[in-house]
Amino acid sequence: MLFEDEVYDQIRKDIIENELPLLANEVIDDLQEKKYNIHEYSSNGNKMENPDQYFPGPETIPTKEEFPGHLNFQLLLPNQSTSKHWVYSQTLQKVFINMEQTLPLRFKWEPPLDGLYLRTSMVFSLDQYRNDPVQRCHNHMASSNRSNQDIDPRLIKHVVRCSDPLSMYEERNEHLSIVTPLRTPQAGSQYVQMYFQFLCKNSCTSGMNRRPTELVFTLEDGRYKIIGRRRLLVRVCSCPKRDKEKEEADAMNTLPSAKKRKLSHPMPQNKKVMLPSCDTHVYNVQLNIIGKENYLAVMKYAFDVMAGQAARTGQFEFFKPYMDEILHKMP
Repeated sequence: MLFEDEVYDQIRKDIIENELPLLANEVIDDLQEKKYNIHEYSSNGNKMENPDQYFPGPETIPTKEEFPGHLNFQLLLPNQSTSKHWVYSQTLQKVFINMEQTLPLRFKWEPPLDGLYLRTSMVFSLDQYRNDPVQRCHNHMASSNRSNQDIDPRLIKHVVRCSDPLSMYEERNEHLSIVTPLRTPQAGSQYVQMYFQFLCKNSCTSGMNRRPTELVFTLEDGRYKIIGRRRLLVRVCSCPKRDKEKEEADAMNTLPSAKKRKLSHPMPQNKKVMLPSCDTHVYNVQLNIIGKENYLAVMKYAFDVMAGQAARTGQFEFFKPYMDEILHKMP
C-alpha cells in the first residue's frame, strides 16, 4: 500500500544485499500486511487494535440486489468486435470468456469523486450455492501451474485477478474478493476502465463444478460503506461462442411461444449488436408546450424512448424512477 511494486522490489533487494535477512523479513511482512489489510490501519499508518469498533467489515456474501446509489454507479461493457476470446449474450445478459483472457470493464460514477474503492467478488448465481465460496480447482491452484509462478500465495485461490497493481486480495470466512482503489476518470473520459482475468473454468470439477457464477461489483468508501452495486453473469469456458449459443437455445426452450418468436427473429446481417452501455447522464429539460394533446405526445415519446433503452440495455432499475416521474406528470 505504501510503495509501488518496483520501489518495493528495490527496497527488498537493497536490504537483502546488505545482509540483513531478519530485518528484510520484518519489513516485507509489515508492508504486505498493510497492503492486504488496508482497512485495519488508520490514516497515520498505525495499526488499530480493534478496527471493528470504528466501522463494520464488508459483506462476506454480497446480495443480488443492484442499485446505482446517489453517485449513479454504472457498469458498462465496451464494444467486443475486436475480441475473439469473449462474447456477450444480450439475451442472457452474460459474458462467456476463455480462461486467462482479459475482460475489459468500464465503471462510472457521478460526480467522479476520489478516494473510493471497487470490490470485486465472484459468487455462485443460484441461491442453493450462494453461501459456498468460489475458489479455483486443485489443478489450477497447484504450485507447478505457470499462472502461480512468482506471485503472492494469497492470490492463488482467487479465480479472478485484476490487472491494477494496487489491487488488494482479501479472504473472509473463505470468501474471496478484490479491493481496488478507484482513480478518477482521465481528462476527456467519463469512466474508468479496468481489466480482469479468470484463472479457472466453470467446468472444473474440484472448483466451480459447472455451477453458474457471477461477478458482483460494489462501490465502497474507505469504511466499507456500500455506495452502489452491480452484477455481471460470467462463464469461463473453452468455447465462448459455442457455450453462448447453447445456453441461449436452452433459455429459448423454457420461454412461452410468443417470446420464442420474438427472440428467434433473424437479425439483419448489417445490424450491429449493441452491448448494455449507454449515456446515463440525467438532463433536466423544461419546456412550455401548447395544447394538451401535444403535451401528452411529448411525454409519451420521452417515456417510450427510455423504455426502449431500458429494454435494450437491461438497466430497468436505473430507468424506472425517471419513467415513473413522467407517468406522474401525465394528466
